[in-house]
Order: sequence, then structure tokens, then C-alpha cells
Amino acid sequence: MMKRFNILFPLIIMFMCFLINSSERIYQNSDMFLDIGSLLEIEFLKDGELYLKNKNNVIKKIDIELADLDTEKKNGLKYRSFLKENRGMLFLLKNQEEYKKIDMKDMRIPLDIVYINQFDTVIFVNKYINPMKNIENLNFSSPIKYVLEINAGMSNKWGIKEGVTKITLDY
Repeated sequence: MMKRFNILFPLIIMFMCFLINSSERIYQNSDMFLDIGSLLEIEFLKDGELYLKNKNNVIKKIDIELADLDTEKKNGLKYRSFLKENRGMLFLLKNQEEYKKIDMKDMRIPLDIVYINQFDTVIFVNKYINPMKNIENLNFSSPIKYVLEINAGMSNKWGIKEGVTKITLDY
């Protein structure tokens, strides 16, 4: 028994020294600890289509990705390097306070953020929101049912008008 201990003990010590030395090399090598979020790229997943209408005339049809679950709402369009022009993310809100949680943290692309009430009418467009900027807390007199995120500048290009533009969903 003592002979086996004399053989195993030095092997165990050598193995532990190897592990300690290896872990020190990893911590010293800063390349091993890159920000994973900066490497992450999430692809667009089409869940349906959204029609933007002014006075019952369709002004634009876009593909939408829905954010219905809490994790989807929390992440939104984060970790995406681009969004094609005819696409957007539609947040389906369960309560009035949810729209205030939407932020631009970890965003890579500038956006227009479109707020839509319970009558499916656009009530406000927050234009040209830059990545990583704080969004000012907005208060609306009408409850917010949806929030639509699209590329910055598209609300002007497509003719989205507050109080006029309505949406129709197909998903």
C-alpha cells in the first residue's frame, strides 16, 4: 500500500502543478476572453408580414420577426450587424410598461422605433436612434400594443405618419 502511495502521490502533485500552470497561462492570455457578444450574430427569422397603410392604401409590406417571449423582447435586434430594408421586429406587448424596457444596449445598427396603440395606429416614431444610446422614457396617453423596430430612415422613406398610418398583421 505504501509503495502505491509513493508512486501515485508524485503523479498527483505533477498533475495539479500542470493544471495550475495551464490555468495561469489562460488568464494571462487576454485573447482567450473575448467578449462573446461581439462575436455573436443572430439571423432574422421571418414569423409573418406586416402591412403599413395610410387611409386604407398599403404603403409598405415588410417581413417581421415577432418578439413575444420575454427573452425575445429582452434581446430584440441585439447582436445583429444588419437588417434588410424590408424587415423589422414587432414586439407584442402584454402590458403598458413593457415598451419602456426596450433599449439600444448591445445594438449594432441605428433604428427607427415605431409605437403603435391598441387601435393599430402609429402614435409616435422615434427616429434615427443610434446604437448603444439610451432611449428617453416616453409616456403616451394611449396604451401601446406594439413596438416596431426598423432600419433608421425607413419611417420617412415609407411615409409612416403619426396618427394616420395603421398596421395589419399576417402571421
